[in-house]
Amino acid sequence: MMHAAIAIGSNSTRMLCAKKGEKELEKIRRGREETRLFSALDAQGFLPAAKIEETALAVKGLYDAALAHGAKDCVLFATSASRDAKNSDQLAQRIREMTGLEMQVISGEEEARLAFFACAGKEKTLVMDIGGGSTELTMGEGGEILSASSAQMGASRLMKMQEIWNEQDATRALQLAREAMAPYADALREKATGARFVGIGGTCTAAAGISKKHMFSVDEMEGTQVTLSEARRQLQMLAGMTLPQREQVQGLPATRALHMPNGLCILISVMELMGFDSLTVSGRNNLDGYLLSL
Repeated sequence: MMHAAIAIGSNSTRMLCAKKGEKELEKIRRGREETRLFSALDAQGFLPAAKIEETALAVKGLYDAALAHGAKDCVLFATSASRDAKNSDQLAQRIREMTGLEMQVISGEEEARLAFFACAGKEKTLVMDIGGGSTELTMGEGGEILSASSAQMGASRLMKMQEIWNEQDATRALQLAREAMAPYADALREKATGARFVGIGGTCTAAAGISKKHMFSVDEMEGTQVTLSEARRQLQMLAGMTLPQREQVQGLPATRALHMPNGLCILISVMELMGFDSLTVSGRNNLDGYLLSL
């Protein structure tokens, strides 16, 4: 049977429709709309009416695509930006009116759990999911989760704190990322000794794309390595660019050009704090984790 899941993230709203095989997902169809909820939050933590309507329409389009692909059921969940939004109930109501779907706002710990099931396998693995509003770190082995945590630090959240347009901006943003991620890294450092380190989310996949100078499909990206030195090189390069220049960088999606340096700051800070010299990138995400955990 074909199942579907839609996730309203802080930067994008994504859909995955697939049939669950014995070990992997089959007959996969993915969809994505750039909705940028976190950036739209006002100073009081409210989503504007126009952004609610835009996001609800995006969900409807992705839901229609899933049904057309043969989905017999669909779950809808929302992550960090919706956890922060004081009027996320209005978004849920508008989506319900358009689609009949019930939006569930999941916790950071549940988000971390889904990230782990997306790509960890049976090996001892630390999974990092850098999102727009939060970053999840999940440690496990043998398919079992040993620790799952969610830090209030994502690429868009960090960008609101410190935009990056030069080397000094990058230095300040790196320090903010280190301060936010240090308690989580300290709690995991000993447990993660000898673990495989896997990164998912737009920052990690874009870093892989920049390193190879082309955009990957999900399958092509699986297993690509990004070193700490390469991540530092990318941050230095992007920090000195204007937005139009960033949008021309090979392998970097134009939709990520604005906040990519901030995402790199989080990636670099975690690698430094945890003592990892390289990261294995996976194109899977929490939607894969949800369907695989059914």
